[in-house]
Amino acid sequence: MKQRIWMMVLCLTLVVSTLVGCTGSGSQSKAESSKAAESSKQESSKPAESSKPAESSKEESSAPEDPYGAGNFSYPMDAITLSINVDAIDRTTIPEWVSGHYFWDVLTERTGVTLERIGSASKPQEASEAFLLLLVSNEYPDMFQANFITLPGGPSAAISDGYIIALNDYKEYFPGLCQVMADNSNIAKDISLDDGSLFCFPSIVEASPTGTGFSVRADYLEKIGEEIPETVEDWHRVLTKFKEELKLSAPLTFEMRWLYLEYAAAGLSNPWNVCYPFYMDGTAVKFGPQEEGYRDFVAEMAKWYKEGLLDPDIASVDKKVVQSKTATGEAGISLQQIANTQNCIKAAAAENNTEFKLAGVKGMVMNKGDKVEFGHCVNAFAGNNSISISTQCTNIPAACRFCDYGYTEEGSLLYAYGEEGFSWNYVDGVPTFTEIVTANPDMPEAQAARYAVGQFRNWAVRCVTPYAHMGEEVLSIAEAFNSNMPSHAYPTVTYTDEEQEAISKWTDVDLAARQWITNFILGNNDISEYDTMMEELNQMGLQDVLQARQAAADRYNAR
Repeated sequence: MKQRIWMMVLCLTLVVSTLVGCTGSGSQSKAESSKAAESSKQESSKPAESSKPAESSKEESSAPEDPYGAGNFSYPMDAITLSINVDAIDRTTIPEWVSGHYFWDVLTERTGVTLERIGSASKPQEASEAFLLLLVSNEYPDMFQANFITLPGGPSAAISDGYIIALNDYKEYFPGLCQVMADNSNIAKDISLDDGSLFCFPSIVEASPTGTGFSVRADYLEKIGEEIPETVEDWHRVLTKFKEELKLSAPLTFEMRWLYLEYAAAGLSNPWNVCYPFYMDGTAVKFGPQEEGYRDFVAEMAKWYKEGLLDPDIASVDKKVVQSKTATGEAGISLQQIANTQNCIKAAAAENNTEFKLAGVKGMVMNKGDKVEFGHCVNAFAGNNSISISTQCTNIPAACRFCDYGYTEEGSLLYAYGEEGFSWNYVDGVPTFTEIVTANPDMPEAQAARYAVGQFRNWAVRCVTPYAHMGEEVLSIAEAFNSNMPSHAYPTVTYTDEEQEAISKWTDVDLAARQWITNFILGNNDISEYDTMMEELNQMGLQDVLQARQAAADRYNAR
């Protein structure tokens, strides 16, 4: 992985040459500098004597007790500073209403850990230039927040190349996460490598209900004398009435990108038992467009577009436009993220539109009573926002205990809701936000207020209540978003070097597939050219990608 990271950095910036020159003496060659850096990494990857007592030391009665061990440990720890590659907090932006209860300050009080934020943050889904520069600098923080799955060689190479440590020898210092893994074998597989190495404290989102789905103007259904549609035939009939009887300009609207991301529009292709891009059929990895059912789905969408049942602007609308068309009444059914659905409800209320009413719509089925197998889904663990311990960490047990706090009962409540009595209280045994979050005049967006008192996402923590700050109306709508997709979603895997080479072809294959499918729906290409599309995708390496994904999924399932 090292060589490839160097190449990535060199392609991104010429500044690296200066940075490398600073890591050794001016007389050192690049090879000598690299060897020195490697030696330094190997030494720093060894636990410090104070970090984890040797077994022989534990047996000696004169040896000092381990303050982080199970028999002696409690939060908060003695004051300690740990460094991490996240951006500094601009404290001038902290609202006055949260003074004394600001999440990061409370976390320091609860754990005893002050975070030294050194910057060089990594993007959630890929390495940033700043993060790559940090890796090649040979000077690491105690903890990395990064998605090592997306780096060349993945977490396995990150361990072997001396960037991060395997956590297996330190399990006694993270009992909370160990319990999560014991309760959920999939999480244990997600953060383990093929050789059993644990590489991170994961960011886990166990979201229920699902965060993106279809909603319909229930008041419009009443006007046309229809129920919430279920089958393909129902949807077609309802959308036709929206167009012809109510003169809606966009009977069904959504962002075209949702056809290709997060299985968000999979509820539309569900009747044909397919979705884009890769999904699991038992243990077999399938590429949706390669299956006959996907051709039929695309043909149906092309038909709907030609008939004026799809938004004529579907290729260009973004989520704000979709939200606007739903709130103003141009659209009858929309596919949106749950937050935007809530915004539509708020907008209608602000306009005193008492007729406006939304209802959730399940994914389409071919026949009444059929189960909705495919729908929006984001894996509980996707690699992003997770924390790994660097080989240069000066106190590994303390770092593990700090990270583990988010998986303890007390820590989970703090991360999810903030401080009891301020931002939440128990109501009938259920943690419930106070009006400081749900009706804060200084911060009317409940999600923003929630981030001031907690950190329920975007961190290495187990999130089981991502939508707890939203109103009952929108949550009832979102109940329709659920499907059996978790059983079909392609897992978060790691690839071998050979597989990584094959997977690198996916970017171009994906782009070409999206262009073809979009053009089929818009009528720019006739569906009779579908085989031509598949021939082109295969020539670009689709089958190599599919084989690599299958091999990686097989190893994942064998963990």
